[in-house]
Amino acid sequence: MNIRNGWVLRGEDNRFVSAKLCVAEGKIAAFSAQGGSEEDFDATGLYVIPGFIDTHNHGSVDVEFAEADEDFEKARMWLAAQGITGVAPTIRAMPLEEIEAAQRNVRREAGKASRGAKILGMHLEGPFISYHRSGAMVPPRIDCTPESVQRLAAAGGGLPMLMTMAPERENALAAIRAAKECGVAVSLGHSEATYEQCEEAIEAGAVRATHVFNAMKPLYHRETGILGAVLTDDRVTCEMICDLVHLDAAILRLIYRQKGPDRITLISDSGRMSGLGDGEYMVGGGLRTVKDGVCLNQEGRIAGSCVSMLAGAKNLLKLGIPLEEISLMGARNPARALGIEALTGSLEIGKAADIVVCDGKLDIKAVFVNGNRVFQAEAERA
Repeated sequence: MNIRNGWVLRGEDNRFVSAKLCVAEGKIAAFSAQGGSEEDFDATGLYVIPGFIDTHNHGSVDVEFAEADEDFEKARMWLAAQGITGVAPTIRAMPLEEIEAAQRNVRREAGKASRGAKILGMHLEGPFISYHRSGAMVPPRIDCTPESVQRLAAAGGGLPMLMTMAPERENALAAIRAAKECGVAVSLGHSEATYEQCEEAIEAGAVRATHVFNAMKPLYHRETGILGAVLTDDRVTCEMICDLVHLDAAILRLIYRQKGPDRITLISDSGRMSGLGDGEYMVGGGLRTVKDGVCLNQEGRIAGSCVSMLAGAKNLLKLGIPLEEISLMGARNPARALGIEALTGSLEIGKAADIVVCDGKLDIKAVFVNGNRVFQAEAERA
């Protein structure tokens, strides 16, 4: 399979080039001169970019990734149609036994053949977070220990794993070191930590910040806290929800200017209500109400996003951020976070043919996963 006549985002220098992208055995085989056969996908006037990877996604279209027996296929197909070729199902803060059951289900689902997005890892958003900055979650009253971290790492069964942790929790530094030893990437979040506590956590091995600004102690000019640390430390990559509900446009610009495209990961933080429209939904035994595209829990707190990463990426495009930089934030950086940058996340020879064909407004025309076409817009079929 080849994609001809498009502007291809070449991974080695992150530049758009006029080239035919050649795919063989599910991988990118070559960049060659334009031209080709009728069997090729004709991308005339379109852009060819790596598929997005969502590393913070609780579910979509009535699928809940934290359930112990959920079938993910409907969500995987919907995500693929949104240009998301890979996802790290995210499990909210729950008792250890419930997290382990959800992890086992993620592993089962990852082993199934799918017509949609690939399961590339998992994200545990807790359970070792602040009780005071828990957002819409209800973290269990359990101690943060290296042994518990090791237990959850083992339950991942070798899938790449991210874990959100508050650095002010008891034994946090030892827990972060244990996570690093187990190959788990620690993300700081849901936290009231001081600047000093966060810097100690980064020294111990934390490398990310979970949905920056959200569920974090506010920035104050004489005690900058967690935001002062993660926004100024170049060792940290910040997750950013770009639905214009969790963060307004001015804050998106501030994060972008401070961190740059190399240290931002675009996420959705979507839940099972994503893609379903306004209404009432049950999540983890709690009621969620979606009105005018905003999801709130019973206490009136924002409780996740109702849109995919694609909507966020389009918002960034409207703010004037170039498509090639949005691709870094939405594909390469997430792959790097999961430790799979050598396999996917950019269009380079030998990497997986996880590909999106879109126009200049990021309207999706076709999506390929491992070189197989899993979505094509109706207009392109005519």
